[in-house]
Amino acid sequence: MVAEAGANHNNSIERAIEMAREAAQAGAWAIKYQLYKADTLAVRDSPKYWDDRFGTATQFEAFELSSKLDYEDYAEVAAACRSLGIAFFATPFDLPAVEALAGMGAPIYKIASADITHRPLIEAVAETGKPLLLSTGAAEAEEVGNAIEWSGLGPERLVLLVCTLTYPTPDEDADFARLEEFRRRFSPYLCGSSDHTLGVAGAWMTAALGGVCIEKHYTLDKGLPDVPDHAISVEPSELAEMVAAAERGAVLRGESRIGVRESERPARINARRSIVLERSVAAGEPIDADALAFKRPGTGIPPFEAGNVIGRRARRELAAGSVLSMEDLD
Repeated sequence: MVAEAGANHNNSIERAIEMAREAAQAGAWAIKYQLYKADTLAVRDSPKYWDDRFGTATQFEAFELSSKLDYEDYAEVAAACRSLGIAFFATPFDLPAVEALAGMGAPIYKIASADITHRPLIEAVAETGKPLLLSTGAAEAEEVGNAIEWSGLGPERLVLLVCTLTYPTPDEDADFARLEEFRRRFSPYLCGSSDHTLGVAGAWMTAALGGVCIEKHYTLDKGLPDVPDHAISVEPSELAEMVAAAERGAVLRGESRIGVRESERPARINARRSIVLERSVAAGEPIDADALAFKRPGTGIPPFEAGNVIGRRARRELAAGSVLSMEDLD
């Protein structure tokens, strides 16, 4: 479980650390931030692709509101995360951010969906020697393949994240079933999800469909201003619910082998039926169909063997209600 803090700290190092503390308490494996500057990310008249209530007219204006921290400021957050026992990393949106994260000892990197065609950035991250999470929202399969090739990373260092690049993602566009197709098409790479749907259901879906990780936008308060991600994020109690859901969902998914599970063995014996006698039968008497019934437990002759019982003779006197075994018959 990766708590995607993004810029939901609203330019406050103290809030960024508090987010890490709450995420650690919720059981998240990592907390991830976003390192960007408006002037290296978008031109001034770049149109927005989301709706919010903060009155910004362009991407540049929106990102300018949430990028007032210097990259080096995150070193304090990284140190706090180490003491809290939660992994710290970030999505770099430019080359200086890649370098800054390397200096902080980030153990892993993330490439945003929108940068899946940004070959220089992908190559720069790959050169750090660290593992990479690659989001694939709004991408065609060929573009995903290109990004994998540009990274030069094998399955031990690259995880693909199924994603829909819509904030929030409508349920009908979530398509978590893509996890199965990604695993098939891009084997042997592991796959997870970057979930932009509302609520916690994505954790169940990701785990049940075999994802190895889920990234979810996370905030301390959905009502905070300036950053549109607050509204689509989960709060700490919901993050804890997602952690539990992901862990249980992975157990519930289990394995695909068809066969008897260990916990089923008592039921396999006692919930199935056996051939039993409806009336007593004397020794040497042939058994007819009217003498038979099919009742639990399944410790005797199974019902599908009835044709091999009818007409056989009892080796000894058998009482009504007896569960038949082949040893009872000639």
